[in-house]
Amino acid sequence: MNEIEVKEEFIPKPKQIKFVSLYLDVSKRLTQEEIAEEIGVTRKTIWNWFQNPEFTRWVNTQKDKLIETALIDILKTAVRKAKSGHYLFAKLLLEMAGAYQPGLKLDTGQVELIKIEVVQSQAQAQKQLESEEVKEEVKEEVKNENN
Repeated sequence: MNEIEVKEEFIPKPKQIKFVSLYLDVSKRLTQEEIAEEIGVTRKTIWNWFQNPEFTRWVNTQKDKLIETALIDILKTAVRKAKSGHYLFAKLLLEMAGAYQPGLKLDTGQVELIKIEVVQSQAQAQKQLESEEVKEEVKEEVKNENN
């Protein structure tokens, strides 16, 4: 009989959550030692956390989510500025879309096409996140059924 192997999801402890929150906060720029002091653990504890591959994967997932959110905001700003006539933002978006050609005259139609591509990529990213959430829900249901 084939059994489905369900890997348990890493569930961070409250201090680990606080650590990641401070660790990924670029406005504070705290060292691991400063973060350890603030959350009431030692640097050795943080080092031990990073020795756990599940913890490291979880930290990287949190970092990826933060970057994705920031990137979407940056792209929205770039599209808005390009539409209002800022050449460098229009050039950047065209380069990102692989459509930049030196000497190309830019009109608002091209900016709209790039905006559509950005919106489509945002939708794909959202679908992927939702798909991952559904996978996690299915894993949880299978885990609950096996218990």
